[in-house]
Amino acid sequence: MRRCLPVLLIAFLLALVGASPASAAEPPNQNDPCSSAGRNTCETNGVGAYRDYRYGVRWFGDYRRVVEGVSDPLFCIDLRFWYPSKAFGYEQRSAAGLRNKDGDAVSVAKLRRMAYALWRYGDSDNRNQQGAMMLYVHGLMGDAAPGEAAPDAIGPAVERRVRAITRAAERYAGPYTIETKVTAALTVGKEATVTARVLSASGAVVPGVTVRLDGSGAEGLARSAKSDAKGMATATFTPSSAEGLKVTAKAEVAATLPALYVPTRGAAARSGQRLVAPATATVSDTVEAPVKVTPKVTTQISQQAVVPGAQVTDSVLVEGLSGQTVTVNAALYGPYPAADKMTCDGTPVWQGAFTAAGDGTYVTDPVTLTTPGYYTYVEWIDDTDRVAAVKTACGEVSETTVVRGSPAITTQISAQQTAPGAQVTDTVVITGLGALSANVVAELWGPYPTKEAMTCEGEPAWRGSFTANGDGSYVTEAVTIPQAGYYTYREYIAEGPAFLGAQTACGEAAETTLAQAAPKVETIVSDAVVRPGAEIFDRIKVTGLGKTAATIEVELFGPYASRAEMDCKGTPYWKGKVEAAGDGEVRSPKAEIRRAGFYTYVERIAGSELVAATETACGIEAETSLAAPLILTGRGDVEVRAPRASAAQDDRVTPTSVALPRLGIRAPIASAGIDLQTGALGVPKNIDRVGWWRDGAAPGATAGTILLAGHVDSAKRGAGAFYALKSARRGDTIELRSDDGKTRRWRVSSMQRVRKSALPERIFTRTGERRLVLVTCGGPFNEATGHYRDNIVVTATPA
Repeated sequence: MRRCLPVLLIAFLLALVGASPASAAEPPNQNDPCSSAGRNTCETNGVGAYRDYRYGVRWFGDYRRVVEGVSDPLFCIDLRFWYPSKAFGYEQRSAAGLRNKDGDAVSVAKLRRMAYALWRYGDSDNRNQQGAMMLYVHGLMGDAAPGEAAPDAIGPAVERRVRAITRAAERYAGPYTIETKVTAALTVGKEATVTARVLSASGAVVPGVTVRLDGSGAEGLARSAKSDAKGMATATFTPSSAEGLKVTAKAEVAATLPALYVPTRGAAARSGQRLVAPATATVSDTVEAPVKVTPKVTTQISQQAVVPGAQVTDSVLVEGLSGQTVTVNAALYGPYPAADKMTCDGTPVWQGAFTAAGDGTYVTDPVTLTTPGYYTYVEWIDDTDRVAAVKTACGEVSETTVVRGSPAITTQISAQQTAPGAQVTDTVVITGLGALSANVVAELWGPYPTKEAMTCEGEPAWRGSFTANGDGSYVTEAVTIPQAGYYTYREYIAEGPAFLGAQTACGEAAETTLAQAAPKVETIVSDAVVRPGAEIFDRIKVTGLGKTAATIEVELFGPYASRAEMDCKGTPYWKGKVEAAGDGEVRSPKAEIRRAGFYTYVERIAGSELVAATETACGIEAETSLAAPLILTGRGDVEVRAPRASAAQDDRVTPTSVALPRLGIRAPIASAGIDLQTGALGVPKNIDRVGWWRDGAAPGATAGTILLAGHVDSAKRGAGAFYALKSARRGDTIELRSDDGKTRRWRVSSMQRVRKSALPERIFTRTGERRLVLVTCGGPFNEATGHYRDNIVVTATPA
């Protein structure tokens, strides 16, 4: 500690500065034997420095080697008293109730801070550090004159250290406690942690404290650990015994009182300064905790594949109990469809328990298994204060058995009579699988021409599969029948590790269907109107065959003078065949049409066991082609009255007269047909009458051409009904009366003169735009033939 200045020198210096020491205690004997010129002559100074300040020359530091047997630095606590000397006979006394030389008590709190500061900062080789300690200790004693022991008494460097010591002492001064904790749950063989922290009187954790550790039931425990900046000392260990753990933590800390040394010999007993030194105390804490064992459970099922009705058990090897007795629970889960579907959830099929009185092998009660499927054991030990919980995994191979299935398959096809293009399925009923999953392959074989031909060899018409998740009824995906014939299903399950194989027979009645084609034939003739000498053919659209091949017989009947006469009887005009590979469109061979008149196709497919017979009707308009007649209206014309069709065939309105007022044309109308001999339209011989081609459009029709033909003149009778027609021009009005009492008006849109051989075919159609066409003869007259060379064609549209 620091030596105070000799009293005479102090008095002299105080007189110089005008200060009064009357308030500070002084030694009874002013003759300090260890002082010369204010400096220590007894050679007991330690680490520090003499400083000359307002109170004179003074030692700021500690003292060493003053007290026999004490190697710690010593600090004086009595200002102005004698420097310490070994000759003073220092003896240790209790610091409890310590008073300064003025007789003032030093509080317990100050003594505790002094004790901490001496213990933590008192031993240093740094002069500023020791000077700061000297000022801090005297500051706590409270016997200094104003400014004599102030922190800034000898400069800023020392002042900073004084303030740091002050803050630390206030926070970390004792008395102390130590708290020790271990990991919450301890298990033999599993690394754990012990932590210790030292708490000061203020509740602050004290950093930099070395904690000694000692324990039983712990392997690898370090002998000591030092608290970190957060005051926590940590060490790891491994619990080694189920008997429990005991760890004691001890720490050496500052005592609550400093070590006090007082002089005892001669005048020094009253005039020598007292000294204080660091004092150490020990705090300890013991923690005890239970330690659990972690047993190991290894199992093996008695058989890994059995048949329904067999019994299984599980051998359970329990290790690591360390003498503990436990209850082992066992549960058998199943049946599952496959090994990778095991979940061990829900209610087990069997559950039991047994007592394991130490390590060893145990066997569960037998369980009888009747339902095919996968089964797996799970064993577990519940958690206790001595034993950690353990449970085997679900679905381990050594824990698993399969009850093998013997599947049987029965089936029923969705329809035993069907047609190409239709879809069929097969209902598959499976038994004997239990809960197992199996891949079922389904095949549809065919087409076969007869039941007897079914062999199920080669390549099936269709193959698919589905997963059967145990016994039950399943439906295959729909298959479209491609063509006519006999078809039969066959299903099979390939043998696997969990079940035997199974297969249905080929051609079973419940598996077989007859796909009979019911073809439908729709046709369109290549041309509705042609000239004689042209070739026509029929576009034939076939449905209902699917991919069934068929021969189509084609017959062409004609020529007929009118549609009403078409009956398709007798010998056809032409016949042929065309092969259809199934549904689709084909064309008949071409046939040359030599004579004017109507021609109509009839197609038929002959019936068989696999294909129903079919035949198109006679006289269908789409099947009919007209070889256009000539319009002659000259000498030698043959009048052909077209027969009126029955009401069922033709109930159309009939024109009765036609008039073109501007040209003075007005004539009655009669029905006309085709003269097959001449190949011409049979216009009435009466030149005053006009012929209406009955097989053309009728008044009131929404489409097609109304064709009227009349004579231009006669050598014997003069001008005919259409004599003035050649003078028609665009815009002329034509009035057409009919038997429904109506008069329909038309407006001329064009007039042309053409060779009779080039008469437009469009005038003979019942399709297309609504038109009225008036035709007569024109151009030069041919005496040899008795006919005009040309035709006059007047076309009108609705007005």
